[in-house]
Amino acid sequence: MVNVGQTFFLALILITMPLAGCINNDSSVDKPEKAETLVEVQNPCAEPTQANTQSLTAVFVDGEKRMFRLSIPSSDAGVRLPIVIAFHGGGGADEDFPQQSQFDQLGEQEKFIMVYAIAEEDRTAAEGEWYLNTAATSRDDNDFSETIVDELSKAYCIDEDRLYAIGYSLGSMYTYEIACQLNHRFAAVTSFAGTMPVDPKSCNLSGSVAVLHIHGKLDYIVDYDEDWDWKEGEMEGVGTMSNIPGMIDFWADLSNCETEDTHAHLFDGDEAEHVIHSDCDGDVRIEHYGMEAQEHTWPNEVDGTATYRLMWNYLSEFTN
Repeated sequence: MVNVGQTFFLALILITMPLAGCINNDSSVDKPEKAETLVEVQNPCAEPTQANTQSLTAVFVDGEKRMFRLSIPSSDAGVRLPIVIAFHGGGGADEDFPQQSQFDQLGEQEKFIMVYAIAEEDRTAAEGEWYLNTAATSRDDNDFSETIVDELSKAYCIDEDRLYAIGYSLGSMYTYEIACQLNHRFAAVTSFAGTMPVDPKSCNLSGSVAVLHIHGKLDYIVDYDEDWDWKEGEMEGVGTMSNIPGMIDFWADLSNCETEDTHAHLFDGDEAEHVIHSDCDGDVRIEHYGMEAQEHTWPNEVDGTATYRLMWNYLSEFTN
């Protein structure tokens, strides 16, 4: 059980700690000083696309300028491109997303767009870089996510039935805002090392959404086995955060899944427990990998499969 002092310390680390020390895959990239804007095309699906990697891009959301990095694959005219939006962890706005170059290469290979959302610079530690729990402000980031899709759809041939989100740490927590609030548009989310509130203010399925969550059972920041509270005065209104098995059960119940299968694999000295909830509404699945020896650092592989590839393989199964 985590005591009050530990809870304060863990939450402080989660919100304020830069993720550069937690990411062992890529180094920071040089970003252009000036952001590009998307160019509207009269008939995007009549135009082929040229590959473009890590272009800093700006859109306006509710009158505010918001930024993201954009990687576009080359494609023939008429090819509808899925979108994957990645949400970084606390302090990670200026860092590469984990396995970023691999995600970009896979996007070129499999023909999907990668978007790396960037949190607003002026948010305080009390607010958090991504707003959670459907507070009044959480709509800001939901609007950002939808604006990204809407603006990309004016410039590129987008498959709007195949919209996905991935996240790391605090960004993982935000993917559950998308799952709760934007499931009428987004088909699936995958994430590592986050959680969601035990009692979210609103989490309803107007559509259906598939969920894959990966977590280290030795995570010292986002506890695997115990519920925990945000420190008083910060992230106000978020409340108690769920343990990981409880969160997976929440999504399985919400999706009316009828079948559960649990098994474990030993790979490279790390046992991975794999939980699959199936026969769910909307033909989704709720899946979880619990990694016995993993902490908070993004894993290169999960159960013998590269993490970026495992995430895409899962996401690509689902449409909305």
